[in-house]
Amino acid sequence: MSDIRAFVKNTSVGRAGDGTLAGVRMTPDGALYVAQYPLSASIEGRLFGCHWGTVTTPLATAATTAIVAARPMAWIRVPDGTTIFPLNLEITMEATGITTQGEISVAIAQNDVGNGTSTAGTSGIIALNTAALVTSNCSHRHLATADVTAETSLLELKRFSFAASAVNQAYSWNAAREGIWPVLRGPASLLVYIGGNAVNFFAQAQFIEVTEASVS
Repeated sequence: MSDIRAFVKNTSVGRAGDGTLAGVRMTPDGALYVAQYPLSASIEGRLFGCHWGTVTTPLATAATTAIVAARPMAWIRVPDGTTIFPLNLEITMEATGITTQGEISVAIAQNDVGNGTSTAGTSGIIALNTAALVTSNCSHRHLATADVTAETSLLELKRFSFAASAVNQAYSWNAAREGIWPVLRGPASLLVYIGGNAVNFFAQAQFIEVTEASVS
């Protein structure tokens, strides 16, 4: 029989503080178990989410026929000193024009592309732990109508294609499913580009956010 304790690393939620000793958890028969990192981050108040488009009203892109460089339709800005681990990104294409095939590109850039000529994200960025005492350092934007700052080392993570007449289709990029875990150390950007013809869409994202020092 033994008493196993560990030091707590928690600076976000008003419970056990940083450096406090806490008992290691186990099943009723004494087997140790470990929480996956996303759950651990959420308990600490480091898991955040945001969405684009309101509950009842989608966003509408311009009537462009293809994805346009430096014109993301939804994106997250990661400032210097902050790091995020994107976990999930969902795009629901509600309706589109009938004249051209549509495409969606999920990408990252090694710079903060800024606001450009765009609109602030719908929801704000909100902690998924309702007891969290921290707020996100990131911001989200949508519907660039002019070029944002040129993307540095743009890397596409996933591309989707949908038919010109498609409606009510959902597309998702998920880090665990893809087996790809991008680490966006600010300044950086998580970007969604949409090409089609006046596409109406909703989107949601969830990510872990920590200080850059914690991943140095």
